[in-house]
Amino acid sequence: MKEQILKLRDEGKNYNQIVEILGCAKSTVSYHCGKGQKEKAAKRQKSLKSRKRIDLKTPDSIITQMQPLYDSGLSSPQVAKKLGVAKSTVLKYITVREQLTEEEKKKNNIKYVNERRRALKKMSIEYKGGKCKCCGYNKCVSALDFHHLDPFKKDFSIGAKGYTRSWEKVKKELDKCILICANCHREIHEGLIKI
Repeated sequence: MKEQILKLRDEGKNYNQIVEILGCAKSTVSYHCGKGQKEKAAKRQKSLKSRKRIDLKTPDSIITQMQPLYDSGLSSPQVAKKLGVAKSTVLKYITVREQLTEEEKKKNNIKYVNERRRALKKMSIEYKGGKCKCCGYNKCVSALDFHHLDPFKKDFSIGAKGYTRSWEKVKKELDKCILICANCHREIHEGLIKI
């Protein structure tokens, strides 16, 4: 190709015409026709070869954390993210577990959904003040409820089974509620406590 490019250039063709005739890239024409291109390429190659490869060793303190995190149920990308290393680094140092059965995947999913729901409930209780608006009760998280002040503005129940929503959506719904204990909640619905 070099000979063809140089021949066409000697015939007075410009770079664009050579590209059109030969169907090559303009950078290829420029490379063969330009002054000092070979020297520049040789210099680049020499520079690349002279660079020493930097071998970054993963600290033992990081390596020892990998397997326990992976064994706890995290995936290799999750372990990598948590420890701030590449996924390939994690895979280099861990013993990969066997693939989970569908039943195990289902159990893990249920476990993670339940953990997320418990975490959302704790965050929601903190967001609403941490105690019953009526009597001040705050001993047991599961005994605290969220009562919608206007049931017609209710988009969803905060504690409905099977739902996990983003914190932003939950906060919007919490703004329509008050935090009360289960006893006070029942008394409100019976008409014994007025809000």
